[in-house]
Amino acid sequence: MNKYRKHILLAVLGAMVLFYASDWLLRDVLEAPFRSRRDRIEDLQGDIDKREEELHSALAVGKRLDALKAESLPADPEKARSLYQTWLLELANYVKLSNPTIDVGQPAGRRGLYQVIACSVRGQGTLSQVTKLLYEFYCAGHLHQIRSLTLTPLKGTDELDVSLSIEALILPDVSRQDRLSTGHVARLAYGSLQDYDIIARRNLFGAGSTWDVTDHTYLTAVNYVDGRPEAWFDVRTESKLLKLRQGERLQIGSFEATVAEITDTDVLLDVDGELWLLGIGENLAQAAAIPPER
Repeated sequence: MNKYRKHILLAVLGAMVLFYASDWLLRDVLEAPFRSRRDRIEDLQGDIDKREEELHSALAVGKRLDALKAESLPADPEKARSLYQTWLLELANYVKLSNPTIDVGQPAGRRGLYQVIACSVRGQGTLSQVTKLLYEFYCAGHLHQIRSLTLTPLKGTDELDVSLSIEALILPDVSRQDRLSTGHVARLAYGSLQDYDIIARRNLFGAGSTWDVTDHTYLTAVNYVDGRPEAWFDVRTESKLLKLRQGERLQIGSFEATVAEITDTDVLLDVDGELWLLGIGENLAQAAAIPPER
């Protein structure tokens, strides 16, 4: 019996050794090379995908650079300066700005990558004319941008004093030497000038609307004349200074109020039976309503 038990134990031990040896052979001898090769293939595929993405990006950048070169000012800096100045003047005349003046600076290099021409445009015109100017500017196929735009209402008219600061670029390796781009680009959200008529219809600077009047009329000081306080109101839309005493009317456009009380630092205005408190340095739109006494 012991003899058979010994043989059985040896058989079981042999089976266990064979099992673990087979498992080791399968995992480390046969599967390991396949696993290593699979990982290597995945790494190579990842590298291929990355390089393809870089290639697509480079091609996209190349196409974008070609498009920018097509919009660039001519390669000859002096020609570019002269032609662009003429184009700006033609644009100002096209939208019928009054008294247009165009200043174009000398081209300045930026780290050897491109050249910048700084320009300024001044003139007078309505908001409708300004809208047309901006539309034509952004539709033109030139590599340029408006750095700043200042619009100042002109007293007694519906016109604005217009001031623009502009930059135009010359890129290297541009094939055109003596002419501007004649193309058009779709930089704007809408393709028709009529889509922007709403800007001119809003009358942003007109003194005829209550909002504009209150937003641009400031209480600038309280001064005593002959011992009596005066409230000084600066109506900036009309470049006018009003000096009012208690009981006098403040009327600008459709806005009306009575000066109910004047102190050293603020004024009480009676607006249709409601009292509004206005401090020095505030505009009428910032006046605070005083709740009625209960």
